[in-house]
Amino acid sequence: MSHLAIQPPRRRWWIAGGIAVLILVVVAVIVGLTRGGSEADPSARRIPTASASRSGVAGPSAAPSPSAPLPMKAPHKPRLHGRPTVGAKVTARVPRAWPDDVALSYQWLADGTPVAGATSRTYRPKRGLVGARLAVRVTGSRPGYRQVSKTSAPATVLPDNPLTGGRWGVYRGPWNGIYPAYQRATGTDKTLLGRIALQPRMIWFAANIPTSRIGADVRDFIAQQQDGDPNTLVQMAVFRQWPREESGRGTPLSRAEQQDYRAWVDQVAAAIGDARVAMVLEPDLGLDAVPNDPHDKRTADPATRLGLVRYAAQRFGALKNTTVYLDASDADWLSVAKEVPLLEAAGIQYVRGIALGATHYSSVGDNIEYGATLVRALAQAGYRDKHIVIDTADNGRPFTWAQYYAKHPHGDFDNAEPCGSTGETRCDTLGIPPTTNVTDPRLDLTAEQTRNAQRYVDAYLWFGRPWLVRQASPFSLSRSLQVARTTPFQ
Repeated sequence: MSHLAIQPPRRRWWIAGGIAVLILVVVAVIVGLTRGGSEADPSARRIPTASASRSGVAGPSAAPSPSAPLPMKAPHKPRLHGRPTVGAKVTARVPRAWPDDVALSYQWLADGTPVAGATSRTYRPKRGLVGARLAVRVTGSRPGYRQVSKTSAPATVLPDNPLTGGRWGVYRGPWNGIYPAYQRATGTDKTLLGRIALQPRMIWFAANIPTSRIGADVRDFIAQQQDGDPNTLVQMAVFRQWPREESGRGTPLSRAEQQDYRAWVDQVAAAIGDARVAMVLEPDLGLDAVPNDPHDKRTADPATRLGLVRYAAQRFGALKNTTVYLDASDADWLSVAKEVPLLEAAGIQYVRGIALGATHYSSVGDNIEYGATLVRALAQAGYRDKHIVIDTADNGRPFTWAQYYAKHPHGDFDNAEPCGSTGETRCDTLGIPPTTNVTDPRLDLTAEQTRNAQRYVDAYLWFGRPWLVRQASPFSLSRSLQVARTTPFQ
C-alpha cells in the first residue's frame, strides 16, 4: 500500500510541467483572439490622428467607441457661390476647417424643406422655386464621430431674367424730341432734361413709318444704340394695329390694311434678327377687350385685330434674342376676367409675359398685385411662367383713373397735369428710373408685394412718355422740365 500512495519525484515534475504548458497555451489563444478581433472589428476604438486634433476634433484622451461616439466640432457655415437664379448654377462653398478625412454630403433646401434629388455640391434652381429661400445643408461624416451639419444663409431664387446683364441702350436720336432738347439746353435745364434724355427708354414704332421704310429705320435704331456691342439691350414698343390711330377703331380694317400689318411686322422682325431687344407689343391692346365699358365698345373688329397681334406675337417671340411682353392694361383698368381671354387671343403663349401701365399712372405696388393675380390666372388657364414689366415713366406720384377725375372733373387723363411741386400728389411726374432692381426700398413695397416682384417682375421700364403731349406728340419742353423737376426719384 505504501508503494501505491507515494509518487516518485520525476513523475511530480512532469505533471507540474504539463499544467504550466496548458496555461501558456490558453493565454496565447486568448491573446490571439483579442488581436484578431481588434483587426476585424471596424467599430473598435480608434485613436484620432494628429491632423484630426489640429482640425478641432477631440484628441486621444477621449477615444470614441461604438456606444459613445466623440463629438466633432463643426466649422463655419457654408456659403452660396453664385446668385440663385432659375437655370443658373449655384455652388456650396465649404470652409476649409473640415478635417481632410471627413466625408461631406449636401442637401439643398427651399424655404427650409429638402429639394428632392438635390444632393450635389452644385444646384440649378427650377422655375417652380422662384421666390423661395434657397439654402444648402452640408453634413460631415467620420467613423467613430457624430455627424455634424451646418446650413448656409438663405437667398431668394430669382427668375431667369433676359433683361439682366449687359448695357441698356440709350436712344440719342431726334424722335420724341427729348434728346435734341437736352443737347441744346444749358445750366439747370440741361440737368433736368438729362434725367429723361440719358435714361434707357422705349421708342414707339407705329403706322406713321411705312412698310417700305420700317426695316431700315429699325436697323439704324438698333445700330445706333448698340454701337458695335451686340450684348446691349435695345428697347422698343410696337404700336401698329391702329393705322388710323385709336380714334379710327370704329372702322374695320380693310384686307389691304391687314396684309400691310403682316408685311410691316415681317420687315421689323427681319431687321431685328439676332439683336438683343426688349419689346412691348401693342400698347392699348385693352381697347380690343369685349365687353368693355360703353365708350370702348367702338372697336369694330376686335377679333381681326387680335388675330393680327397674335401673328406679331408669334413672329417676334420666335426671334432668338427678343423678349416680348404683351400689353395688359393697368391695375385700374381691365379686370383679370377680361384680360385672360384677351391675352389668349393675342398670343400670350408665344411671348415671355405682360406689360402694365403703358398709358396709366397706377402705383408700382398696385400693378405688382394686379400683375401677380393675372399671371396666376394665366397659369391656371395653361400659360405658365409668365413675367411682368411695369412702366414707371410717369407714376412718381401715382393715381388712378377715378382719383384723377375726382381732382380734375373736366381733365384729360391722357394728358394728366404735371406736378406743380415735389410735395404735390396724384399728378404726373417721373417714376423710378428703368431698372431690374424690382425691390428698390424707395418704392415702399409691402412684404407681399416684394415677394411677388421677386417672383414675377423682370424690370421697371420707361415705355410711357410724359414728356409728350397726351403721351403721343408733340414734344413739350415745359412738361419735360416739370416732370423732371418734381420727381421724387432723382
